[in-house]
Amino acid sequence: MSTGCQKTSAKAIPATRRVTINDAAHMPHDYSTTPGGTLFSTTPGGTRIIYDRKFLLECRSSPVAKTPPRGLPNIPGVTSPTSKDVINEKAHNGEPLNNNNIITAPDNKSIGDDAQFEMDI
Repeated sequence: MSTGCQKTSAKAIPATRRVTINDAAHMPHDYSTTPGGTLFSTTPGGTRIIYDRKFLLECRSSPVAKTPPRGLPNIPGVTSPTSKDVINEKAHNGEPLNNNNIITAPDNKSIGDDAQFEMDI
């Protein structure tokens, strides 16, 4: 039982199409990176979208990127300034500095050459 060989026609590789995105809202919510740092995403049909570095840098300096998202929990030092930052800010504004947070260095107790554990050979 042998089958006849059929000749297939070669198809051209799709050309790269560059689309300018003027609004960051048009970017998808899930995207990936290559080891070189290039950002890309895929559509449900399998088309790979590669994002231009220039556009991403422009998005970084936009006012939308500088505003925090809504509904963030209050985590001191992460989503809100720490109390130390607030004290330093008051000191720069001319108000008296209240330095109640004095941190002393820990006592250095010399351990010496004692072994951390003993081993029988």
